[in-house]
Amino acid sequence: MSSEIHKHIEQSIEKSKNLFNAEVINFPSEKKLYYSENLKKNSNNFWKISDKSNDDQLKAVIGICFMFSTLILLGLYSNLF
Repeated sequence: MSSEIHKHIEQSIEKSKNLFNAEVINFPSEKKLYYSENLKKNSNNFWKISDKSNDDQLKAVIGICFMFSTLILLGLYSNLF
């Protein structure tokens, strides 16, 4: 039993020696971000829902509005009668 404990102690001593001999890894410094000074806001471009490229989005918005208005009208009708 004592020989097993002795082996375990020797192994832990070797591990601790290896830990003290470990090398430190140097991580690269963080990259510097360069900001462009030519930032100009282009106010001429804006999004139009009625644009030809947004046809599917226009249909979705019209469908949602139609559904809400239908539900509101049915709710009012059911409350009144």
